[in-house]
This record gives sequence, structure tokens and C-alpha cells, in this order.
Amino acid sequence: MKHALFALFAALLTSHALTAQRDTTEREENLLPFVISEEKRITGEKLARKKEGFYVTGFPRFAYDPIQGFGLGVDAEIFNNGDRDDPFFAYTPYRQRYQVSLWAAQNGKVAAKFGADIPYIFNTRWRFRSRFSFADNPNKLYFGIGQDQLAPLDPPFFGDYNDMLSMAHPGNPALGENPDLLYTDRRYNYIAYRKYALDLILERSYLDGRLRVLGAVGFTLLSYRHYDGQVVEDATGPDGGDAEAINRTTRITEDFNDAQNDVPGNAWDRFNITGYDGGFSSKVKAGVIYDTRDFEPDPHSGTVLEYGFGGTDPFIGSDFSYTRHMVQWLQFIPLFEYGDKQLESTFAVRNAFSFMQGSDIFFREIFDVWSASQGRIGLLGGEDNLRGYKKFRFGAPFYGFGSLEWRTQVASFELFKQNWMVSAVPFFDYGRTWDGWSSLKLDNFRYNGGIGARIHWNQSTIIRLDYAVSAEDRQFFLVFGQMF
Repeated sequence: MKHALFALFAALLTSHALTAQRDTTEREENLLPFVISEEKRITGEKLARKKEGFYVTGFPRFAYDPIQGFGLGVDAEIFNNGDRDDPFFAYTPYRQRYQVSLWAAQNGKVAAKFGADIPYIFNTRWRFRSRFSFADNPNKLYFGIGQDQLAPLDPPFFGDYNDMLSMAHPGNPALGENPDLLYTDRRYNYIAYRKYALDLILERSYLDGRLRVLGAVGFTLLSYRHYDGQVVEDATGPDGGDAEAINRTTRITEDFNDAQNDVPGNAWDRFNITGYDGGFSSKVKAGVIYDTRDFEPDPHSGTVLEYGFGGTDPFIGSDFSYTRHMVQWLQFIPLFEYGDKQLESTFAVRNAFSFMQGSDIFFREIFDVWSASQGRIGLLGGEDNLRGYKKFRFGAPFYGFGSLEWRTQVASFELFKQNWMVSAVPFFDYGRTWDGWSSLKLDNFRYNGGIGARIHWNQSTIIRLDYAVSAEDRQFFLVFGQMF
């Protein structure tokens, strides 16, 4: 880890020495209160299309997910770009951004998110970000913890696997079950939870805006409800129709019971996992980001190198004790521009590695990593990475994951006095987990391919549509923002 961090900071300093431009005359002409690297400047058609002042983007969201069912919600963003006389206008994607997201799904999930992002707040080198979220979800997935979960499902396709678990059968007296009742494993991989979370982030820029150092605090309150012994109404009866049945022991309860009973080799003891019923986590976070992207919401060129740290302990009021480290590299390679609208084609690369350790690790945190530049990333599977697998499909203390995307703008137009662009995006994702340092090997990765589209609304709002195919699943996503 020390060598990785040394290489990261060496790359930062070397790149700065090669590209630093401190032109005092240009600073005075732009009336900037401090120098910002020309690498960060928006140019050409992108600058010409940038809107001035306040505006709102948003849309009703209709979606279907095999876990949550049909859903209805709304996503909206409020921007303030300032005017063209503002010296920051050409150097920031926006002066202020506020986000609101409300969502309700057929199978019971409700969620709300509120966020704010203010770069160069009060015309200083400081940036403020915040996010509050609430969710009540009866359908969180849990497949177990450890690299042995990389093994295929049985049956290997998720739909068949889920159908098999959903079958209801008369109770087995040998297992203490009532033969006059139906029993099922329909909720074997499910947990219900309620979550409140708040993150507050403050960062300062250095090296003409290329380097950002940040500190943050985060608070999460989670409570879990388990389906063991509960009556479920959507099991598959002996006649093939819907049936009421009693859910047998769930996967998370099996893992918890193995730890309580000191079963040799159980995952929760091996990795010091806790939090079966939930708990309160207060975290301190810090990060270093080297960022030369030309336009943060939708880069055409530039590099991001980052290191992020998060830690929690009873000393700061938490129910848990652990630390997490993450390093990430993002690269945006301009391929070509064409047409009188200067449409762009970009090859985008992400590679990341994360690990955690501690005496009391909240099982939920196994499936989340905090990125200093991106915020929360849900691992491993789902819309944040490895899009061809169910969300949280793979989890362990150590993660490696990445993606390749070819983002090519294919159209640009104005509609309802708004600027729009459309991009086609073939992509490839890969990732895997490890149990610890001794098991690190660059083999046995899981991967998927896919095709996506991006709708660019006034440049800073990106509507992402992705369809991913893996050996285990087929999934479609409609979400806000580039994946990275």
C-alpha cells in the first residue's frame, strides 16, 4: 500500500511539474482571484452551448427491475451557472448544483435523496458538498461474504435460480416443519431495511485547481428486518400459481448463526463482521484527488488519480470499528471531434482497488466504498459497476473493479430552448473480490459487456441508459450521471 501511495503522489508532482502554467497576465485578464489551470478551461462549442444563470432539469422516472418491480419517481437538478462575465464561467461546470430524487417501487421500496455541490464557494479555493438520503427497502439482496461467492449460482442464471428458490413445498417434519403448511426459500437472499444517511464534505484546491484535499464526516443509521419464519405471498405453489408460504432461514441469518455458534471457518468470524440488526455509524473521511478533467460531469480529456480513507470507531460514537482505503484511476482519452457542432468521441477508463480491516466491521459496509471524487459506490454489481450482475452480488474485504467505455456523441440539437446531445456508449465491466492480501491474484474476474446511451441535457445533466449482459443476468438501468 505504501508503494501505491508513493507512486500516486509521485505521479501528481511529476505531472504538475510538466504542465504547470502560471501566467499572471492571463490571470489578470480573466479577473480570476487565483490561477486555475488551462486544462480545466471549457472551450469551443461546449463553452458556447453553456447556459447562463439558474435553470432546472428533471424528468419523471419510469423503470422496471426484477427485484423492485415497476417504479415511479422524479429526478431533478437545479443549477446556477452564473453569467458569462463571471471569471469562473469557463472553468467550472456550474457555480451551484442542487439535486432532488424521489422514488417508489411496486414491491415496496421508497427512497429520497437531496444533495448540494458548490465549487469555489464564495469565490475561494474551497468546495462544499452534502448529501442526505432516506430509503425503506424490503428487497435488499445479500449473497454472502468472501471470495468463494465468486462461484456461479446454482442454477447459474439468476432468473432460474430465483425461480427455484421461490418454489413452495409441504413442510418436512424431519426439519421441525408442519406438513400441513407450505414452506419456501423465496426470500433466501433478501433483507428489509430502513436507512438514514448524511454526508458533509469540504475540500480545498491546490496546484491551480488540479489537486484537491478534502475532509468529510458521514452518519448512517440503519435497521434491518429479517424474513425468517415470515409468511410471504409471492411464492410459487405446487400448481404453479402464487401461494402463501413460510420463509425458511435466510442466507444472512445462516451466516449470523454460524458466527454465533462458532462454526469453523465461518465468514463473519473470519472477517470480524457484525451489525445483523443494524446500527449507527459515524465516520471521518479524507481524500486526495489529482484531477485534470476538462469538464467534470462529462469529460472529453483528463486524468483523475485519487486516494480515499474512511474510518469509524466507538470513540466517535459509532457502533463499529474499521477503516477503509481506496485508490482509483480514471482516464479520459480524446479520440476525435467532428462536425460543425464539434461532436466528441472519448475513450473512458476506470480502475479501482479498495480494502477494509477492523475489529467490528458493519456487514453493510462490505458492499459500499466511498470515493473521494464520486461519493458512495455500491459494490459489486448493479448500476455503479459490473452492471450485468445483481446489485451487491459479490462482497469481501478486498475489491478490484473497472470499466471501459467508448462515449461517442451522435447528435446535438436544441428543443424547448434547451441544449441536448445524444451519445452511444458500448462498455465493458470487470471486477472481483479477495479475502485478503495473501489471496490477491489477477484471475477469476467476473465481467460483462453492454450498450448504453447518454442524453446530455444542458451539458451538466447526464441521463444514463445502460443494458448489460453477463453469464448470470441481463439488466437495464436508467439513472442520472455518468458512471464515472
